[in-house]
Amino acid sequence: MDADSEHDRGVDAAEAGRFEEAAEAFARAVALGDRDALLGLGNALLDLGRDQEAETAFARAVDQGDPLAGLNLGIARERLEDWAGAERAYQEARRAGDPRALVFLADVWRWHGGEPGVGGGEDDARDLLRTAAAAGDAEAAAVLGTWMFSELTRGSADQGGGDEAVAALPVDSEVEQLLRAGAGYDDDARGDLAWLLRVRGVRRGDRAAHAEALQLLRAGAAAGDPTSAIRLSLALEEDLGDLDGAEAVLRALAEGGEPRAWNNLGLLLERRGRIVEARRVLSRGVRAGDVLAAKNLRSFLVRHHPAQVAEGTAPL
Repeated sequence: MDADSEHDRGVDAAEAGRFEEAAEAFARAVALGDRDALLGLGNALLDLGRDQEAETAFARAVDQGDPLAGLNLGIARERLEDWAGAERAYQEARRAGDPRALVFLADVWRWHGGEPGVGGGEDDARDLLRTAAAAGDAEAAAVLGTWMFSELTRGSADQGGGDEAVAALPVDSEVEQLLRAGAGYDDDARGDLAWLLRVRGVRRGDRAAHAEALQLLRAGAAAGDPTSAIRLSLALEEDLGDLDGAEAVLRALAEGGEPRAWNNLGLLLERRGRIVEARRVLSRGVRAGDVLAAKNLRSFLVRHHPAQVAEGTAPL
């Protein structure tokens, strides 16, 4: 038994999803003097939910100079809800040259600024991401762009939010620039950019923006992004009146394993007058564990089977 063979055994076991075996092999490799195995050991322990042990392994790796371990140490500390410790780990990872640590640090500042020992807050997170995005960091652009877009769309129109706020954006606004910079990197950025352009197309009659939105949503759906597919179905139905196209998108998504799609498909079928099929489809969403499908199925039954609902005998 030697350190290299144990390390290789750990890698093979981890890739196969045998994390207990991987952790044991990496631990033997560490005991035989392989410091690089500490990272694999920590990752296997995280996969096993043994977060405190993982934190210890990553901390040892950082102490021994592994430049990749700081990020993992921060993740382990977040699992332990040690936000100040996570902040320190991500700062150390940045100093060690890990470019991924910036976004993780910004995330701690965004969500946990003000926690004991955490030095940054939301404004610091924005500034950090904005500076990185300006320097060409596509991930930072995606994170900040989707953050800003979510703030725009939060709330109803009479509260100054929703599609009204999106429609009011000037062309080439900061949020649009950020989403464009991150769209090739991140599914959410691409989807939010598409929705921004879709709203502009509908509210302002901008055909070019609407065409680009559909192109982006189709690309996202083809790449397996379920949110893009659901948004595409809405645009096809509401903007183009293409009910067959919308149904095809949702059916493919639902049959491909996305539980949320059964809800959307069921409601579309109801709007198309296919009531029996709609009920079956909504019921499939409920069985898949979709809370929204359960809520909409109850409303559906009230609309179409009020007497049975009153008697407690409505068909499911």
